Amino acid sequence: MKEKDEKKVKLGERISLNLRKKWLVNGTKTFLIIAILIAAYIALNLGIKEIDLPKIDVTENKIYTLSDASKDAISKIDQEIVLYSYGFEEKSNFIDLLKQYNKANNKITYEILTEESNYDMVKKYNLSEGYFSIILKSGETEKIVSSQEFTTYDYTTYEKIDTTEQVMTNSILALTEENKPKVYFVEGHDEFSSSELAVLNTYLQNEAFEVETLNIASKGNIPEDCDILAIMSPNKDFFEPEVSAIKEYINKGGKIYFSMDTMSKEVSLPNIQSILDEYGVSIENGYILEMANNKAIGQYPYIFMPQISASHKITSDISTDSYMWLMYSARLQYKTDEELQNLKVEKENLLSTSDEAMFVTNLSSDINAAKESAQTGACEIAAVLTKNVGTQNEEQNGALESKLVIIATGNFITDYTSPLSESYPLSAIGSNKDFVINSMAYLGDKGNTLTIRKDMASSTYQPTNTQNIIVTVIVFAVPVLIIIIGIVVWSLRKRRK
Repeated sequence: MKEKDEKKVKLGERISLNLRKKWLVNGTKTFLIIAILIAAYIALNLGIKEIDLPKIDVTENKIYTLSDASKDAISKIDQEIVLYSYGFEEKSNFIDLLKQYNKANNKITYEILTEESNYDMVKKYNLSEGYFSIILKSGETEKIVSSQEFTTYDYTTYEKIDTTEQVMTNSILALTEENKPKVYFVEGHDEFSSSELAVLNTYLQNEAFEVETLNIASKGNIPEDCDILAIMSPNKDFFEPEVSAIKEYINKGGKIYFSMDTMSKEVSLPNIQSILDEYGVSIENGYILEMANNKAIGQYPYIFMPQISASHKITSDISTDSYMWLMYSARLQYKTDEELQNLKVEKENLLSTSDEAMFVTNLSSDINAAKESAQTGACEIAAVLTKNVGTQNEEQNGALESKLVIIATGNFITDYTSPLSESYPLSAIGSNKDFVINSMAYLGDKGNTLTIRKDMASSTYQPTNTQNIIVTVIVFAVPVLIIIIGIVVWSLRKRRK
């Protein structure tokens, strides 16, 4: 009995020893390893949060990656620029894009704008919750950009286009632009006033244009620093001295933007017409009814989308990526090809209508009655006319040219609202303002803008076969392999017991 009791004691000791060695010791090690792994995981995550790791852009069109074109364009900037962003969070893709601008050129920095960080700026620009805006500043020069400008649509494919990089790069370039064309808006003839063109004026100044008004009658001439003379839908005729000053400006190679709106009655403006005669063009009083399907608002055929030329620099991007809305537009009439040739004028069309359009000249009757006498056929609405006025000086090459951008409507660029929208002015609809800004840029020889539009419809990850195999192995095979190894190890240990 005593021997059996001793064996039981020894057996108990062996079990106790095995438990201490295999369970307590190994178990402690296991728990220790698990604790270390958990601690390492937590430390790694906390560490990564502190490290500003670059994001990997796997979208097909690299919509979150600064393009080489932008990097090259901004690399030469040697003045300090601050990009104040309002409404964007630190972790957003937009802030990541701003970091890439800074990486490409350390003269460009960014700051997230809040009431706490800069209350004065928030109040100065009337920013509030829900706004997403960027204020670019360099010295005394500044430019304001709304996030609404970061997307457009391709109306041929109805796909969303990201223009964030294009807008930001062009805005930065505009801020540092040495060529700042001066635009004089003519006044004194019941033209659209500055208060009626506030949106246009803001965008012109944002694009590094200098804007002033000019009363030619009181001034007596066109200032020497006038790069573009803007005549925005006059309702009264010019005086003879004004006409002489403008013709002298034309003969020096002057650049003119001219619009004219439909008038409610027949008005004779012979002096204005004598200026247009220099280019062999006139504006016929009346208004267009667009009858083509999906080109006009059903009950308002005088509010329509014009056909936009894809071949001219002014309208090429608008043609492919956007649209315009015009209202009560008149039409252009030209002298014969032979007469234009004698005037040394070349014509390039910008905006027109479909062949189904009607032109109404009977302004005293309602639309239905006016249709009976209306003329059917395509109408030209806007054009660029280039006139050879002589030869350049010895320092320049080629002919001296005067250019006229003429459009047979002007209200589309005003701050008035319409049946299209009671919330947005006509100038903010579609690319209405872009047409005028592009026209001014063309006349002012501003040629440093970039076109960087990225198709959002193709922004999904599309791996190659090799990449697909790697991803599949990482996501599925590795965890399965770990599980199998764990089962094998557990089985071997069990057998040893």
